[in-house]
Amino acid sequence: GTRGEDGEPRAKGEPELPYKKENILGMMKARGGWLTIFFVGLVLAALVVEQFEHLLQANVELSYFVPLLIGHGGNTGSQSVATVIRAVALRQVGVRDMLHVIFKESVAGFLMGLGLGLVIYILAIYWNGLEQKIGLVVCISMPLVSAWANMLGGLLPLLSVYLGYNPAVTSAPLMTTVVDSSGLVIYFMVAASILNFKDTPGDETPLEKLFVDQEPLSIGRKMLGW
Repeated sequence: GTRGEDGEPRAKGEPELPYKKENILGMMKARGGWLTIFFVGLVLAALVVEQFEHLLQANVELSYFVPLLIGHGGNTGSQSVATVIRAVALRQVGVRDMLHVIFKESVAGFLMGLGLGLVIYILAIYWNGLEQKIGLVVCISMPLVSAWANMLGGLLPLLSVYLGYNPAVTSAPLMTTVVDSSGLVIYFMVAASILNFKDTPGDETPLEKLFVDQEPLSIGRKMLGW
């Protein structure tokens, strides 16, 4: 593999020079490409919200918890990324442990999300301006988004190591980018199911047609073209 000035192996995307010798333009070159890709991914989150605008218009309370959902997903996923990167650096885990790491992080994320979701549901019971069904939507969505974020947080650092990239540069931003958009899809799917939302025929957006107006078992068939 490629090696730096100190003779140590250098991952793809890492700068040629040690940090103190690297100039600002070199840092921008090393990180700019990845950040551009991540920026494009973040735009998808805005597009997801647009695709479910009719659901939000009919249930404005759902918008209260969008920052909470994507913020929590990013935070718990980042913790997972940092934990796994540290374990890799200390050689406590490696690529061979990928399935174990993914399972452990996913379960931990689910349980933490469930605890926080229950808190929101209890608050919804006593919150006069919030329907209990909205609290239930958040209670169900939180553990799902949290488990998904933690799974990515465990997978991406090990995948980066396997592919020869620096996990510290790529994993956290990539995880956040994916979770921001996919977490919203999970949230809105749960909301449409719990609230029995059906858009006016002919007004459905593509994502509503794919996820909202389908029976649960038929979603997978449609995505696979069955």
